[in-house]
Amino acid sequence: MKKLRIAASAIGIFAGLGGATHGPGEILQGNVVPNSTVIEAWPSLTALGGEPALTVIPNFIFAGILTIIFGLLVAAWAGKYVENRMGGLILILLSIIMLLVGGGIVPPFFGIAAGLIGVVINLRTAKQGVVNQ
Repeated sequence: MKKLRIAASAIGIFAGLGGATHGPGEILQGNVVPNSTVIEAWPSLTALGGEPALTVIPNFIFAGILTIIFGLLVAAWAGKYVENRMGGLILILLSIIMLLVGGGIVPPFFGIAAGLIGVVINLRTAKQGVVNQ
């Protein structure tokens, strides 16, 4: 069980920090409305195709700020609460929000995977009759 918790935390922290790195690129694009919901977080980073992301926020600055906030929330939640009773589900929710505000395409899916591991941990713990607060 401890190995699963470490794996979930590590993957979730990686996801959150990876998502948060999209935020500064969005902020640097200024007070501009994106042309589409699919954006490039770092348009000058051509090696990775501009770091593709998705956002429903109609302003690059606000999208970038929210991306950093939710990326750090995902990382912190994964590190501290992933194995708690609702920890995995909340991590999945935070990862979906990170996807929608501009946290990239790939990092949120790692966060969802970490959340699913958290759910498995909780189900195993509940099956053993141990209440994990």
